[in-house]
Amino acid sequence: MLTIKKLKIPKKWRLPSWKFCLPLIATILLVWAQAALGETTSNDSAEQLNTINTIWVLLAAFLVFFMNAGFGMLEAGFCRYKNAANILTKNLLVFSIATLAFWVCGFALMMGNSPIDPIDPIVGLNGFFFHEGGFSNYNDELKELGKNIPLKAAFFFQLVFAGTAATIVSGAVAERVKLKAFLWFSFFLVALSYPITGHWVWAPNGWLKQLGFLDFAGSTVVHAVGGMAALVGAWLLGPRKYLRKEDDKMVSRYKDDGIRVAIRPHNLSMATLGCFILWLGWFGFNGGSLLEADPEQISHILLTTNIAAATAGLTAAFTTSRLERFKNKPELSMIILVD
Repeated sequence: MLTIKKLKIPKKWRLPSWKFCLPLIATILLVWAQAALGETTSNDSAEQLNTINTIWVLLAAFLVFFMNAGFGMLEAGFCRYKNAANILTKNLLVFSIATLAFWVCGFALMMGNSPIDPIDPIVGLNGFFFHEGGFSNYNDELKELGKNIPLKAAFFFQLVFAGTAATIVSGAVAERVKLKAFLWFSFFLVALSYPITGHWVWAPNGWLKQLGFLDFAGSTVVHAVGGMAALVGAWLLGPRKYLRKEDDKMVSRYKDDGIRVAIRPHNLSMATLGCFILWLGWFGFNGGSLLEADPEQISHILLTTNIAAATAGLTAAFTTSRLERFKNKPELSMIILVD
């Protein structure tokens, strides 16, 4: 067999880092190969367009899935060192729980058909365990809108959204909830609460959708549902506690006079990396919500998303640099959280 030395491969190509580019290269070649087959009939052209749309939706779903790593890095970096392993375990398992919950009944309640007409605007009752025959209305709607992507691709994209809704709560209850309790909560959120709200807004016959309610990328279904669940969780659990050295007791970080005791992040480098990963994931979150590879619209969506994130970061930097509590310097932790 030939060895690396016999092939005289330069040292820089022997490093493993270049291998990380292989998935991206393969994807680009696949898209180009599909685009290069355009000299055939109209049916073939439509099939190629559907393939490109599906590839784009799946790539966007991969980016949203990668946001779980961003949430994990962000939360672990902001918590105390002793709780980092718990935070990372929670973020790793929450998507696994969300996958099973959404597959068993979440997607059925969200996009499934309902044999009872008065109930159809409220909740779906078909398609449990992802039985594809229970989503005919949703599938027909995708085709009517010209978004001819496979139902499984649509399911996967909706799944990563559902996982994000559960992960939003993770940061709000960090260092104050047991792992087992949070996993049970995540299961019921993704299996019941999130999909029912999603049915109202996104299902073909959802009652809010019939009233003209529009939620393009989950600002209500994902973030309002996740945010409200996080608010309730934080209210029930109360503030984090710290060890008071005077009497060696765990007490609330808020003293009796209302003064807050700062609990410092243990690793801002990790939190900053998480911020960049989430920033990247937002391009898939918003761009993929179009459910088709329209160059003009995707470019507009991604540009708007990037400008919003950049403006938020600069606003936080300017605001904190004017506050004495931050010593009139931009505060990295605030910039990360706002971004």
